Amino acid sequence: MKKSILLFLLCLCGINQAQVKFKVELAFKYIKPNCAQGKANAKVQEELKKEVPLANQKFYVYKDNKLVDSLKTNDSGKVFVKYYPGTYLLFEPWKHFKKTPDGSSMTDFFKDCLVKEWTKPNYKLTIVEGDFKMEYYEVSASRCPNQYACLKVRHLPNEIKRK
Repeated sequence: MKKSILLFLLCLCGINQAQVKFKVELAFKYIKPNCAQGKANAKVQEELKKEVPLANQKFYVYKDNKLVDSLKTNDSGKVFVKYYPGTYLLFEPWKHFKKTPDGSSMTDFFKDCLVKEWTKPNYKLTIVEGDFKMEYYEVSASRCPNQYACLKVRHLPNEIKRK
C-alpha cells in the first residue's frame, strides 16, 4: 500500500513539474544604425558600434502559432516574464498587426515582401528546465528608415510620401 501511494505522489510531482512556470529576466539590446548623410568621425563610429538598451519596446509573444502574451521593455530594455518551458517567438507590433515598419502607407512597400516579413520573428526565446536562450534576429530600430525591408524606394528616403 505504501509503495502505491509513493508511486502516486511521484506521478503527481511529475505532472506538476511539467506545469511550472519559470521566471526569466530578458534584456533587449540593439546597435543603432548610422543614418547620417556622409561618414561619421572615428569617435562617433565607435559609439555607434555599442549595444544600447531597447527601451519601452512592445512585443507580441507567440507559442505554437498562437498569441499567448504581450510584453513591454522598461527604460533599461529589460522585462521579467513567467513562462512554461517551450519555444516562444516575439514579434514587433507592426508585424503582429500586419502593417508597415514605420506606419507609412502600404503603397510605399512591396506587399508580397511584407507578407513574408510579417512571419519572421524578431526574437526566439527557448525555455528549458529553468534555463533559457534568446536568439536575436533583428528589430526595426537597428535599421535606417530608408533601409526597411520591402521598401520600394530605398535610395531616396526623402521622396517617400508620408501621410
